[in-house]
Amino acid sequence: MREPKPFWTDTSIELRKEIESLVGSPIRKANRVFGGYGPSATFRLYLEDGRTIFAKGAGKGANLEIRKAIPLEESAYRNINAIRPLSPAYLGSVIVNDWHLLLLEDLRKVIKVPPWTDKLAVQAVHDIAQFHLRGMAEEGEVEQIQTKGLTDNWQTIRNNPVEADYFLGLFRQERSRAEAWLNDALDRLITAESELINPNQPWGLIHKDIRSDNLRFKDGKLVLFDWASVCRGPLILDVLFFFPSVTAEGGPTADFLLPVYKEVMDGEGVRFPAYAERAAAAAIAGFFASRAGKPPIPALPRLRKVQCLQLGPALEWAAKVLNLPQPPLVHLNESNRNRAK
Repeated sequence: MREPKPFWTDTSIELRKEIESLVGSPIRKANRVFGGYGPSATFRLYLEDGRTIFAKGAGKGANLEIRKAIPLEESAYRNINAIRPLSPAYLGSVIVNDWHLLLLEDLRKVIKVPPWTDKLAVQAVHDIAQFHLRGMAEEGEVEQIQTKGLTDNWQTIRNNPVEADYFLGLFRQERSRAEAWLNDALDRLITAESELINPNQPWGLIHKDIRSDNLRFKDGKLVLFDWASVCRGPLILDVLFFFPSVTAEGGPTADFLLPVYKEVMDGEGVRFPAYAERAAAAAIAGFFASRAGKPPIPALPRLRKVQCLQLGPALEWAAKVLNLPQPPLVHLNESNRNRAK
């Protein structure tokens, strides 16, 4: 099942003329493009002069979340210097009636993942580290990370039987083992996640949503997009949030990738206290644990499947850095498999 994205035929003549005026060429044709997990408007525009341009934004059927996100992403492209070496070129935007489209460099002829290789994963981590180093100088340009839904997930699972049942339901026939693991691990997980926003660690600009669907590789370098969530936050959180996506898609684990990140940062004198890694690991595992087992969201039909896939690596990493017992395996149920197609 795919997200309910608008068609190009839903756009108006006025909107198309505004785009043509901005890019300096008539639009020969346009295709709806799928990628990511949200219902934003996404098109590939084929211009008469031979260029292709990627358009994304809010249009017909856009929900409030998308309408809030697009101006934030536009502001990032316009105003944050640190993202420019690893983001697609920003070509402008058009606003006509209830449409707001960003025009970006088209990345259709670059490398897409998965499949992951060790080389690609290492390059991604290296370039994320370089972004973090650049972004430390501009952290004052963005809002501080919102803690709701990041520092309280394990506490919510403890306090709310319904939330706990969603999580435990992911383990199917191993539910009793998962319940025993949870009872043993909860105190340490709650304590660790509560330290996530401790200021005594490296902070700076973070993307906050690095996943394979938000990146490509061009000329051997990482390209990141979907910058609507960029904020000031703990740097270790940003890179550790990325690793479950890589591992779930057959790439290397955090054990392999985190030393790559730390080496780049350490080379510039940026070091991370041990508690920061534990806090991020617990918070990331809690983020997926509190969401993956919940009912699907109609506008985001594939999201729960992706969260479920990332929960397994996130739990394993949290268990390792917090010295917890090995968690049981998460099971992707059949309904989630079908929704992923």
